[in-house]
Amino acid sequence: MRDDVRELAGLAGWVPQGAYRMPWSAALRAIGIGLPSDYREFIDVFGAGEIRGDLGILDPLPRPGGVNVADGISRMVRRTTEDIGLEFRAMREESFDLCPYQVYPEAGGLLMWAGNYNGDICFWLTEGADPDRWPVIVWHRGRFPDGWSRYDMGMVEFLLLVVAGETPELADLAFQESAAPIWVPEMFGPDQ
Repeated sequence: MRDDVRELAGLAGWVPQGAYRMPWSAALRAIGIGLPSDYREFIDVFGAGEIRGDLGILDPLPRPGGVNVADGISRMVRRTTEDIGLEFRAMREESFDLCPYQVYPEAGGLLMWAGNYNGDICFWLTEGADPDRWPVIVWHRGRFPDGWSRYDMGMVEFLLLVVAGETPELADLAFQESAAPIWVPEMFGPDQ
């Protein structure tokens, strides 16, 4: 297990609940791009759920009712390309300051991987061929003109920063004062 994933699991008191391993090669063929290795291992270890019951991590896991791996990962990417991406493209057309980034599938565009109940969104900036080098970009809803933050680190390292609660601009990304555990698993997953 990667050190950063192990550290997050230790802080969360999380013990993997099953032996489900996402068939990543099939999933990635369905969308035609790779995803960062820390994200893939995070999903294999944690499954579906939220940080402190607030910051939901998008996952491609199959769901009851016949959603398979290819459907799951395609659904995850469509959250950017068709759902939230339409809004960010419109913001960018209105003013570069509102959205200074392209949106996936445009080259180097934003690809969503998490969001919270306040409407804040975490993206990867898909610049370059190596997904393990993609920085994390956070859009803080309602903060203008400083709504965008860039973190030159991987997703799990970023989640460790959020959980630590020592970065003021990230304080409301996941309920810092919450009594909720660090990791709140989704009520259903591929093994239930």
